[in-house]
Amino acid sequence: MTADNNLLTEEINGYEIDSLDLNIIKLLQQNGRIAYSDIARSIDAPEATIRYRVKRLIDEKIISISAFINTGKIKYENVAYIEIEVSPAFLETNVSELITMENISYVASVTGEFDLMLEYIYQDNNDLLNFIGSLKSNPNVKRLNSRTILKIHKAQYPARIQP
Repeated sequence: MTADNNLLTEEINGYEIDSLDLNIIKLLQQNGRIAYSDIARSIDAPEATIRYRVKRLIDEKIISISAFINTGKIKYENVAYIEIEVSPAFLETNVSELITMENISYVASVTGEFDLMLEYIYQDNNDLLNFIGSLKSNPNVKRLNSRTILKIHKAQYPARIQP
Protein backbone atom coordinates (compact mmCIF):
# COMPACT_ATOMS: atom_id res chain seq x y z
CA MET A 1 0.00 0.00 0.00
CA THR A 2 1.15 3.49 -0.77
CA ALA A 3 -0.01 6.96 0.12
CA ASP A 4 -1.15 8.93 -2.93
CA ASN A 5 -2.55 12.47 -2.53
CA ASN A 6 -3.26 11.68 1.12
CA LEU A 7 -5.56 8.82 0.08
CA LEU A 8 -4.94 5.25 1.04
CA THR A 9 -4.33 3.24 -2.13
CA GLU A 10 -3.80 -0.42 -2.77
CA GLU A 11 -2.98 -2.08 -6.04
CA ILE A 12 -5.21 -5.05 -6.82
CA ASN A 13 -4.26 -6.88 -10.01
CA GLY A 14 -2.83 -3.67 -11.46
CA TYR A 15 -5.77 -1.44 -10.48
CA GLU A 16 -5.48 1.26 -7.86
CA ILE A 17 -8.07 1.02 -5.11
CA ASP A 18 -8.28 3.95 -2.71
CA SER A 19 -10.21 4.58 0.50
CA LEU A 20 -13.21 5.93 -1.45
CA ASP A 21 -13.41 2.67 -3.43
CA LEU A 22 -13.09 0.66 -0.21
CA ASN A 23 -15.94 2.61 1.40
CA ILE A 24 -18.14 2.11 -1.67
CA ILE A 25 -17.37 -1.63 -1.70
CA LYS A 26 -18.15 -1.93 2.00
CA LEU A 27 -21.57 -0.30 1.55
CA LEU A 28 -22.37 -2.42 -1.52
CA GLN A 29 -21.44 -5.58 0.39
CA GLN A 30 -23.91 -4.64 3.09
CA ASN A 31 -26.65 -3.91 0.53
CA GLY A 32 -26.05 -4.47 -3.18
CA ARG A 33 -29.23 -2.51 -3.98
CA ILE A 34 -28.23 0.68 -2.13
CA ALA A 35 -28.89 3.83 -4.16
CA TYR A 36 -25.90 5.81 -5.38
CA SER A 37 -27.38 8.87 -3.66
CA ASP A 38 -27.37 6.99 -0.33
CA ILE A 39 -23.76 5.94 -0.83
CA ALA A 40 -22.82 9.53 -1.67
CA ARG A 41 -24.53 10.81 1.47
CA SER A 42 -22.95 8.13 3.67
CA ILE A 43 -19.40 8.88 2.61
CA ASP A 44 -19.77 12.57 1.75
CA ALA A 45 -18.91 12.32 -1.94
CA PRO A 46 -20.66 13.57 -5.09
CA GLU A 47 -23.18 11.11 -6.55
CA ALA A 48 -21.57 11.41 -9.99
CA THR A 49 -18.28 10.28 -8.48
CA ILE A 50 -19.99 7.28 -6.90
CA ARG A 51 -21.58 6.33 -10.25
CA TYR A 52 -18.21 6.59 -12.00
CA ARG A 53 -16.35 4.61 -9.32
CA VAL A 54 -18.93 1.79 -9.22
CA LYS A 55 -18.88 1.55 -13.02
CA ARG A 56 -15.07 1.40 -13.00
CA LEU A 57 -15.01 -1.26 -10.26
CA ILE A 58 -17.49 -3.37 -12.25
CA ASP A 59 -15.79 -2.78 -15.63
CA GLU A 60 -12.39 -3.72 -14.20
CA LYS A 61 -13.98 -6.85 -12.66
CA ILE A 62 -12.92 -5.87 -9.16
CA ILE A 63 -16.53 -6.28 -8.01
CA SER A 64 -19.73 -7.72 -9.35
CA ILE A 65 -23.19 -7.15 -8.02
CA SER A 66 -25.47 -10.17 -8.05
CA ALA A 67 -28.09 -12.03 -6.07
CA PHE A 68 -27.18 -15.11 -4.05
CA ILE A 69 -29.79 -17.78 -3.58
CA ASN A 70 -30.15 -19.23 -0.11
CA THR A 71 -30.47 -22.82 -1.32
CA GLY A 72 -31.73 -23.88 2.11
CA LYS A 73 -34.90 -21.88 1.45
CA ILE A 74 -35.58 -23.45 -1.94
CA LYS A 75 -37.35 -26.77 -1.62
CA TYR A 76 -36.14 -28.50 -4.75
CA GLU A 77 -32.44 -27.66 -4.72
CA ASN A 78 -29.64 -29.23 -2.70
CA VAL A 79 -25.97 -28.37 -2.47
CA ALA A 80 -22.94 -30.67 -2.52
CA TYR A 81 -19.33 -29.65 -2.05
CA ILE A 82 -17.03 -31.80 -4.13
CA GLU A 83 -13.26 -32.00 -3.75
CA ILE A 84 -11.30 -33.51 -6.62
CA GLU A 85 -7.70 -34.66 -6.93
CA VAL A 86 -6.80 -34.41 -10.61
CA SER A 87 -3.88 -34.73 -12.98
CA PRO A 88 -2.48 -31.55 -14.57
CA ALA A 89 -4.21 -32.52 -17.83
CA PHE A 90 -7.61 -32.12 -16.13
CA LEU A 91 -6.80 -28.54 -15.18
CA GLU A 92 -5.83 -27.76 -18.77
CA THR A 93 -8.83 -29.41 -20.45
CA ASN A 94 -11.75 -29.74 -18.04
CA VAL A 95 -11.87 -26.75 -15.70
CA SER A 96 -13.28 -24.44 -18.36
CA GLU A 97 -16.06 -26.96 -18.99
CA LEU A 98 -16.92 -27.10 -15.27
CA ILE A 99 -17.04 -23.31 -15.11
CA THR A 100 -19.69 -23.16 -17.84
CA MET A 101 -21.99 -25.76 -16.23
CA GLU A 102 -25.19 -24.19 -14.93
CA ASN A 103 -25.43 -26.42 -11.83
CA ILE A 104 -21.93 -25.52 -10.66
CA SER A 105 -21.91 -22.30 -8.69
CA TYR A 106 -18.31 -22.30 -7.47
CA VAL A 107 -15.00 -23.71 -8.76
CA ALA A 108 -11.64 -23.08 -7.10
CA SER A 109 -8.11 -24.44 -7.20
CA VAL A 110 -7.16 -25.22 -3.62
CA THR A 111 -4.25 -26.39 -1.49
CA GLY A 112 -4.21 -29.57 0.53
CA GLU A 113 -5.13 -33.13 -0.40
CA PHE A 114 -7.30 -32.10 -3.33
CA ASP A 115 -6.68 -29.83 -6.31
CA LEU A 116 -10.18 -28.48 -7.00
CA MET A 117 -13.22 -27.69 -4.94
CA LEU A 118 -16.62 -27.05 -6.42
CA GLU A 119 -20.16 -26.42 -5.32
CA TYR A 120 -22.77 -28.44 -7.22
CA ILE A 121 -26.47 -27.62 -6.95
CA TYR A 122 -28.56 -30.69 -7.66
CA GLN A 123 -32.28 -31.43 -7.87
CA ASP A 124 -32.30 -34.99 -6.51
CA ASN A 125 -29.99 -37.85 -5.53
CA ASN A 126 -29.96 -39.29 -9.06
CA ASP A 127 -28.77 -35.95 -10.44
CA LEU A 128 -25.91 -35.87 -7.92
CA LEU A 129 -25.07 -39.54 -8.48
CA ASN A 130 -24.91 -39.03 -12.27
CA PHE A 131 -22.69 -35.96 -11.92
CA ILE A 132 -20.28 -37.71 -9.53
CA GLY A 133 -20.26 -40.72 -11.86
CA SER A 134 -19.34 -38.52 -14.82
CA LEU A 135 -16.45 -37.00 -12.85
CA LYS A 136 -15.20 -40.41 -11.73
CA SER A 137 -15.28 -41.73 -15.29
CA ASN A 138 -12.79 -39.04 -16.36
CA PRO A 139 -9.35 -40.70 -16.49
CA ASN A 140 -7.74 -37.47 -15.21
CA VAL A 141 -9.71 -37.61 -11.94
CA LYS A 142 -7.58 -39.44 -9.38
CA ARG A 143 -9.82 -39.13 -6.33
CA LEU A 144 -13.07 -37.45 -5.34
CA ASN A 145 -14.72 -36.55 -2.04
CA SER A 146 -18.24 -35.16 -1.75
CA ARG A 147 -20.23 -33.64 1.07
CA THR A 148 -23.93 -32.91 1.01
CA ILE A 149 -25.00 -29.76 2.81
CA LEU A 150 -27.87 -30.55 5.19
CA LYS A 151 -28.50 -27.05 6.51
CA ILE A 152 -26.84 -23.71 5.83
CA HIS A 153 -26.45 -21.74 9.04
CA LYS A 154 -24.68 -18.77 7.48
CA ALA A 155 -23.91 -17.84 3.90
CA GLN A 156 -21.89 -14.66 3.62
CA TYR A 157 -19.68 -14.28 0.59
CA PRO A 158 -18.23 -10.77 0.60
CA ALA A 159 -14.48 -10.60 1.10
CA ARG A 160 -13.30 -7.85 3.36
CA ILE A 161 -10.55 -5.60 2.04
CA GLN A 162 -8.71 -4.04 4.93
CA PRO A 163 -7.38 -0.50 4.47
